[in-house]
Amino acid sequence: MANLTENLKDSMTATFPREFDIPNAMTIQEIYDKLNARATAFQMPFSVKGGIPGERVVFEKEPNLDVTIWLHVKDGTHIKITPVTQDSSAKINGIDVGKNSVMRKGVKGVASRPLLQGQYIDGVTDTIKKILADETVPDYVAPAVMPGADKPLNWLTLLLLCIFVGGAGIHRFYAGKIGTGILYLFTGGLFGIGWLIDLVKIATGKFTDKNGNVVQKA
Repeated sequence: MANLTENLKDSMTATFPREFDIPNAMTIQEIYDKLNARATAFQMPFSVKGGIPGERVVFEKEPNLDVTIWLHVKDGTHIKITPVTQDSSAKINGIDVGKNSVMRKGVKGVASRPLLQGQYIDGVTDTIKKILADETVPDYVAPAVMPGADKPLNWLTLLLLCIFVGGAGIHRFYAGKIGTGILYLFTGGLFGIGWLIDLVKIATGKFTDKNGNVVQKA
């Protein structure tokens, strides 16, 4: 029970802002210049932006985790790292078919998402903190499997979705083919012809996901 409570707490706080102080006052441009000198230490590109939220360094969205990071400086010495997370849900007939839905990621994948986001935010924050403290940081090296990346599709799940709700294109949403999924939804699976072709392709191991990877029976 204690572990469950701790896990829930970690999930709830994973995407909270991170804050720390630096010893010497710096402007946002000076911070940007210092970070940019070690840009290879970061996974995502960044730039200085203005607007209503104020002047800040903005890291581009991490595509698998849908996290954008903002860096603000207050009084020259207080750094605030604010993660901006996005909801990628896309509902069709009340069913969430977005890339981070239970259908696409599974229950475990959805549950672990906040913690993966938190790990990414912590990593960026730690790198920023070290660079601003003039510590040595290594270049960023992408892992073999990116956190939050799509897992291989389950062939049986794909087949069953095509059999029972193929006319609505749900199997195509599952495969990440959102555009043709919508087309199938409004045309009854391309008037049944597209649905039948997909069913044959899936059954014979020739159907591909959005990245062109063949979905085969394990």
